[in-house]
Amino acid sequence: CSEDAVEALSETYDLCVGGDCFEMLQQTSSVFKVIPYVKVFARVAPEQKELIMTTFKIVGRTTLMCGDGTNDVGALKQAHVGVALLNAMPPAQIGDSSSRTSKLEPKSGKSKKSKLASDLSSSVGVPYSNVGQARSKTITKREPTNPSVRNSLTAAEKQQQKLKKLMEEMNQGDDGRAPLVKLGDASMASPFTAKHASVAPTTDIIRQGRSTLVTTLQMFKILGLNCLATAYVLSVMYLDGVKLGDMQATISGAFTAAFFLFISHARPLPTLSAARPHPNIFCAYVLLSLLGQFTIHLIFLISSVNEAGKYMPEECIEPDSEFHPNLVNTVSYMVNMMIQVATFAVNYMGHPFNQSIPENKPFLFALLAAVGFFTVVTSDLFRDFNNSLKLVPLPEALQWKLLLWASFMFSGCYIWERFLRWVFPGRILGLKKRQRQAQVNLQKKQA
Repeated sequence: CSEDAVEALSETYDLCVGGDCFEMLQQTSSVFKVIPYVKVFARVAPEQKELIMTTFKIVGRTTLMCGDGTNDVGALKQAHVGVALLNAMPPAQIGDSSSRTSKLEPKSGKSKKSKLASDLSSSVGVPYSNVGQARSKTITKREPTNPSVRNSLTAAEKQQQKLKKLMEEMNQGDDGRAPLVKLGDASMASPFTAKHASVAPTTDIIRQGRSTLVTTLQMFKILGLNCLATAYVLSVMYLDGVKLGDMQATISGAFTAAFFLFISHARPLPTLSAARPHPNIFCAYVLLSLLGQFTIHLIFLISSVNEAGKYMPEECIEPDSEFHPNLVNTVSYMVNMMIQVATFAVNYMGHPFNQSIPENKPFLFALLAAVGFFTVVTSDLFRDFNNSLKLVPLPEALQWKLLLWASFMFSGCYIWERFLRWVFPGRILGLKKRQRQAQVNLQKKQA
């Protein structure tokens, strides 16, 4: 069959392949021509499942496999992400069945079911190896019946007893019979284990994976911009006698630590977006974003320091001399604080993957605290506080210039970042090229 004909057919119809048709494709060596365009596979053997996963991986696809039995182990191990499904009722049906049979069960059993539902509300479980270790440690111990002994249990022993109860309830159905699939069949071959037969955890894995990727990407961008600005301050400006005091560096480091802590608290959105994040940090979007924002920051920093130098008397400051408060040091510290706040606010990746800045309350409060701190020290409202930070008063004309230039700096970085996100949307390229290369390599092996 022709690959172009299959591709044209897949654009009009959703292709489906059964086990018998799959055997025919293997005999005619047309697996790489057809499989990448198929959307539904039905009635396939375990070996064929594994071959489907390897075919998708060879042509450059990212695979996720769900399985509930030993016949899925091979495909689960070949997939990039494997999710083992326990053949039990979903949480919603468990609640319905417990409510229907509540008249036939005692009150103690009903409370036990409700407690179990609250403990197992999470959709994706822990890896099987950790569960197995917990079982091996807890099966040999029994809960003491003496109240005095029970009160003297350590926290670790209480946790082991809780895990033992959860494992017993997970391995037992609502009707008292064991489920069709226990932990150990497909769980050994997959890093994730769902606690019911629903495939809903797959979307949770994708959402959380995208959130982690976006957070890592923005962390690298923020670290890169901070390192470039700090390198310029500690190298070029240090030779001109510009340096920071101990208290100034401490407060700046405290705000940086708070920003990094709260920026990682952003949760993924409940709905899965059609847009994709950038798969790596070495791309045109990241490089252009760093260069553009650093250029704007550098212009703002140099212009502010030069403007402050006009109000300074002519003197030669040695780089290795002790720190003495002056106007240039004060302006450089304030500008660094502005650049730091702008870097975190502009490069924060919110929608459509994570919570936005207003939704991430801790990060929003940290930004507002930094803006309030900058406003207080710039306006010189509390002179004693500025003296403790070794900040000298700013001329009124210089205050307005700093505020105006800071707004221009933030607006320029924000517009540049949004423009690059529009020009370079996240997408995965080269699928067809990888597919043709895989087909050529297969033909060379067969020859």
